[in-house]
Amino acid sequence: MLLTYGMLDVSELQGTRQGDVLVAVDADFRVVDGERLVYEERSFPVVELAWGLLRWLDQPDRLDFVFDSMSFEELGALTVRREGAGWVFGSVFVSDIGDPVSWTEVERSVRVFVHKVTDDLTAAGLDAAEALRAR
Repeated sequence: MLLTYGMLDVSELQGTRQGDVLVAVDADFRVVDGERLVYEERSFPVVELAWGLLRWLDQPDRLDFVFDSMSFEELGALTVRREGAGWVFGSVFVSDIGDPVSWTEVERSVRVFVHKVTDDLTAAGLDAAEALRAR
């Protein structure tokens, strides 16, 4: 499972506080399961997603992840739900979901995504640690 993006856009950024970065930095986002595209969205709030995913990984009870974004009216632009013995990635915007994967694969996918967001924020001259810190 791969959470990825391209074309990070900071052009709408008006300030450097955490809230500014969470909602103003976006990119063309994709969820890919092997060769299959599960979900794709242009101008997706990837920093806000990384922030939410980090909070979710820190939860000991491992409930389903349902992305609650300031940029979408709908809950669940990205979901990670327990299904049987595994976890599936999906979105309320598409009927297709990824194949079930282990928790280890979920955590790896999320951490790789967060690492990329961190690196790209830093490369853009932003304070990644501040943007992704717990509120």
